[in-house]
Amino acid sequence: MNNYPVVPASEAFRLISMNGKMSFIDVRSQGEYEKAHFGNTVNIPILSNLHRHEVGLTYKIEGSEAAKALGHKLVSGDYKEQLIHQWCESIRNHPQHPALIFCWRGGLRSQLAQDWVYQNGFEVFRVDSGYKGLRHEALKALENPAPFIILSGMTGSGKTRLIHKLRNFVDLEGLAKHRGSAFGAHFGESQPQQATFENKLAQALYQVAETYVLEDESPNIGRCHLPDSFYARMIPAPMVMIETPVRLRAFEIYKEYIQMPLKNGRPLCELEQSFAQNIERIRNKLGGLECDKIKSILRLAFKAEAMDEDNIAIHLDWIERLLSHYYDKLYQHSLSLKSRKTLYKGSWQDCLDFLKSLQNE
Repeated sequence: MNNYPVVPASEAFRLISMNGKMSFIDVRSQGEYEKAHFGNTVNIPILSNLHRHEVGLTYKIEGSEAAKALGHKLVSGDYKEQLIHQWCESIRNHPQHPALIFCWRGGLRSQLAQDWVYQNGFEVFRVDSGYKGLRHEALKALENPAPFIILSGMTGSGKTRLIHKLRNFVDLEGLAKHRGSAFGAHFGESQPQQATFENKLAQALYQVAETYVLEDESPNIGRCHLPDSFYARMIPAPMVMIETPVRLRAFEIYKEYIQMPLKNGRPLCELEQSFAQNIERIRNKLGGLECDKIKSILRLAFKAEAMDEDNIAIHLDWIERLLSHYYDKLYQHSLSLKSRKTLYKGSWQDCLDFLKSLQNE
């Protein structure tokens, strides 16, 4: 194997986290990539899922040399040429920056890929220790000691919208692709696997070096779980609290959960069914009578053909009841369990101005 350049995993993690303009090629199989990967990477596998299974089986039965021979046989001819073309195209599309390539441990797969890329006139750096090395760096980054502030506020107070107005923030719900409630799934998107969520969180944390802002969250955001040590630091962190009347919060929820999905093409009947199912899931916590009342108003709101002012008002009625009888009580109970110093309380705009002043914007 030729002596082509290798970059340490620590440097590769820095580049993957800080530079989205480079070509980062993950040559592991589709299955490996789907289970766990990093942001800013592209998966162009040297072995398909089936190929990898066959090579692994041969390794167990006949040993490493037989497995290598089978790998070379499987990756040959037109299949090999197509792979090389895809790798080189990815590198060609990022001409101002060096490319990185890696496999599971920085071994045979990425060495072969690097060799073939060089033979076709392109330069690429191989990541030492591969994905495992990058994962090790990610776990270290999750312990980032940079101070942070928790942005708190009742459901619908616009916390996500606010943090995106700041220079230094980490959007936990964006990374998890979930809004963190029974109604929080993103339409048309699935949540990342746990390791992928942690990797992307680590990349986001690596980028923040001074005081940053996080939304107040529970340990679980949908099926994604915040690392225990990270969540332990969130519990006593100082907070800023948005104070917004419940009707205004209901309107914000209406815009985000009803108006926008309908505008983006989600069928009205599907949206209604989803809300009804999610309300039914929390029947025991709402109480049977209140659950039935909210679902009754929900059905009435979705009967209307036009979203006029009267219809919007009916939607606000069921959303407001849901907030008052469930989410607000849940949030208040959660806050009571945490001993946080309150740095500031105020309206959405006042909280934004306060946080910007802390970040010297």
